[in-house]
Amino acid sequence: MRFALSLTAALLCGTAALADDIVIRADIDAATVFLSGAEITRRGSVTIPAGTHRLLIAMPDAAEAERIGITGPEGLSLGVPQPFSGQLIAEGALDDAEQAAARAAVTEAETALQLAQDDLAAADAGLRALETQLSYLSALSRGGPEGAAMPADLAALPQLLATLGAETERVQTAILAAQIARRDLTGAVEDRQTELDRAINALAQLRPLGPGFEGVEVRVTAETETTADLMLQYLSFNAGWEPSYEFRLDSATGALEVARYVTLYTDGDAHWQDVDVTVSTAEPNRQRSPSEVYPTPARIMEPAPPIAMETSRIGGFALEMADAAPVIAAEPVATVAVEGLSLSYVLRDPVSIGPAGAAVLPLDTLTLATETEARAVPRVDDTAFLVASGRNDTREPILPGHAAFFRDGALVGEDMTTMIPAGAEMELAFGPLDHLRLVWIDRTLAEGDRGVFTTSNTQDRAIAFGVENTSGSAEEVRLIYATPFAEQEDLDIDVTLAPAPDARDIDDRRGIHAWNLTVAPGETQLIEMGVTLEWPEGQVLTWWP
Repeated sequence: MRFALSLTAALLCGTAALADDIVIRADIDAATVFLSGAEITRRGSVTIPAGTHRLLIAMPDAAEAERIGITGPEGLSLGVPQPFSGQLIAEGALDDAEQAAARAAVTEAETALQLAQDDLAAADAGLRALETQLSYLSALSRGGPEGAAMPADLAALPQLLATLGAETERVQTAILAAQIARRDLTGAVEDRQTELDRAINALAQLRPLGPGFEGVEVRVTAETETTADLMLQYLSFNAGWEPSYEFRLDSATGALEVARYVTLYTDGDAHWQDVDVTVSTAEPNRQRSPSEVYPTPARIMEPAPPIAMETSRIGGFALEMADAAPVIAAEPVATVAVEGLSLSYVLRDPVSIGPAGAAVLPLDTLTLATETEARAVPRVDDTAFLVASGRNDTREPILPGHAAFFRDGALVGEDMTTMIPAGAEMELAFGPLDHLRLVWIDRTLAEGDRGVFTTSNTQDRAIAFGVENTSGSAEEVRLIYATPFAEQEDLDIDVTLAPAPDARDIDDRRGIHAWNLTVAPGETQLIEMGVTLEWPEGQVLTWWP
């Protein structure tokens, strides 16, 4: 159990408090943290005299807490917790041991600063006394009405001058020593002030309860004097967590290490110190019930009349504007649903979250086997990229989160990962392969056919694409290219490819073919593609080679 302190109402600031008021400290002991929100448990210990009392439980996040519940031992009757604010107590009355030590350090630093300031003030007083003596000696030396009188016996003049000189030298030497000592004392004051500032900051980081604190009050009745361990539980949306990763690939073996991290964050005044934390993928505010189903009858209607076009001119250009037509919401082409995703991770060590409101904690490291390939997409990319493919056989999903990608120990990029369900296949990219340069050549000589829009009813194109290997060793490359195809009967397309692809319509995507190439050192391998397109007169072709 975490530290808990019980106090009677005598600690209330100012005058003595009501006899039935009992102030108690209850620290956060455990929490189940969801992706958004947390179930928090606070614990405290208190001795309750016989009778009915008002229990004041310090809880800085009481205003944001939901579904507050309190439990205690048998024989104790507890009412419904109600938030309160602005209750006054003596400064430091509800400090825990660490906060009390930090507050004592502040007091000690304040005392040390005051002593240093007193020493400096005493030094200043001594310096002013010496400066007064020097002023008097200077006045005597100047002569005049207030100066030293000329001795009647001129033989005594040397003795007078020697005395004034000796005294002046003594006082000036004393002033110099006092000034040097004052510099040291000034430095000591500055050092004590720095130490005080550090002590104050250290205390502030522990978030002690101030003299005017917030919390919950509970009516409690005990038949006899009872020492009770109380547990306060509630839901707060001032906390949450998110996963992050480091994907580390060994390109030679295909071994992939997935280092998983948990970033806990809190917002508000609650102090998390040595808390037992469980992070959960559950979502308390997720949709709980299925959507309502409504009838959807089919209807017929008269065809819509032709849309009248209106011409307007803007800046010398003619624009045609159609009358606004009703917009019909399109059915979504895909929905994402994850069924039964609710995992919990119990963090091994207690967690403390400082004033920054976040803590990044290592969770574990998963090891996966992958197969790597150099993947080339000419026309779009300049180089091939290293891609690792495998299956998530860890029996748990890899949640979406921020990830850093390392290839053979070198950072190659950062990105957000998507969900990788347990048992699902996955592909992860690990940066460019600069020695595999991609080539794309338009061999068509008729410059007039290079445009996107072509109004003649036939077009012939010759395209070459491939890979150049600038390294000193052979490379296996998988080249992927999107070749044209037609979905309209009136558009005829004839495509020739040399060499023929090793895989056609990969991943059920029409026209997307793949070649498995072995590219020797210094070699450039090209795929030659010829395309002939024919379509009816008056139609317009839109196609990018």
